[in-house]
Amino acid sequence: MAEYAYTTRVNEKIDVYSFGVVLLELATGREPNSGDEHTSLAEWAWQQFGQGKPVVDCLDQEIKEPCFLQEMTTVFNLGLICTHSSPSTRPSMKEVLEILRRASADSNGEKKTGAELDVVPLLEQ
Repeated sequence: MAEYAYTTRVNEKIDVYSFGVVLLELATGREPNSGDEHTSLAEWAWQQFGQGKPVVDCLDQEIKEPCFLQEMTTVFNLGLICTHSSPSTRPSMKEVLEILRRASADSNGEKKTGAELDVVPLLEQ
């Protein structure tokens, strides 16, 4: 039974990673293997973060609109934490859903503060 529970947790973290790659694709407009031959999209995104590059410079230029920058930044940062190299550091899908719901509520006119949408503190774990 313990092996099943462990396998379930590992599989969930793999699913979270895959979902994070999809989020990065949506935010950046890049393909999953769009780094060089040795770099995946997730690795590229983490390199940008590690080098302190502004998130806005990583976002898809074709859909980047000032009115959506907060939401796009949230999606990019959420993609980062979902693709963290340490599976135990990745959020659960329940936490991912909650962050996306808060971002959606903000874009639907329900005012949220930047702190409520900010996933960057999760990156500092």
